[in-house]
Amino acid sequence: MIRLVLIIIALSLALVSGIAVALHHYWGWKGLIAFPFLLIALLWGGKILVGNLIKKFFLSMFSLKSRVLREATMNVHSVKAIPMPKLELEDDDHDHSAAGDDHDHDEDADDEPRHYFQVDVTINPKDENRVWEPGEFILTSDRIKSLEELEDGSKELGTTHEVLIWNGTAFGPDEDGKYPGQQRLLITFAVKPNSSKAWLHYYDEPIGTLKLPGSHHLT
Repeated sequence: MIRLVLIIIALSLALVSGIAVALHHYWGWKGLIAFPFLLIALLWGGKILVGNLIKKFFLSMFSLKSRVLREATMNVHSVKAIPMPKLELEDDDHDHSAAGDDHDHDEDADDEPRHYFQVDVTINPKDENRVWEPGEFILTSDRIKSLEELEDGSKELGTTHEVLIWNGTAFGPDEDGKYPGQQRLLITFAVKPNSSKAWLHYYDEPIGTLKLPGSHHLT
């Protein structure tokens, strides 16, 4: 990636120098008047190009991480709608009291309503030796092939709110963050309303589908 950026910088400098020489050759000093405007256009275009390259680079890194669960399977033990978690309710109450009368003028336009589902599932990786992160699951409306498909938000249905790990006798907190091999999880997802079916993905790696029961606006 760094080598590619250096190549782009070198080509850009060569292009700028070539444009300046060409303008002076064909139009003399008058041609150089247009040079700053062309330079601004090139810088703007270069910024967009480099920005896209950086974005693609980081997305490709996440895609590489997803391969640890390629061809993984899952056993769904239960899926149930639950009330909004207590922590969420406490945060909402705090925000409302802090906002005061201003809340009447701002109907939380940035806060999209969410329903909550608790999924008891066992993930079975094909490779038992590599570690993976249970907190990185997402729910989508359709099976995706790349993370770029989530950019406009139309396919993302839910995000991981909380993960508990089965320790053999009970579910406990996700203290380690990364685990090898098969793991049984209790995942709480914050999901867009009116969702009845979702694809479970580890980054952009599809694991399987979940049927979401009616939440009935539980509180």
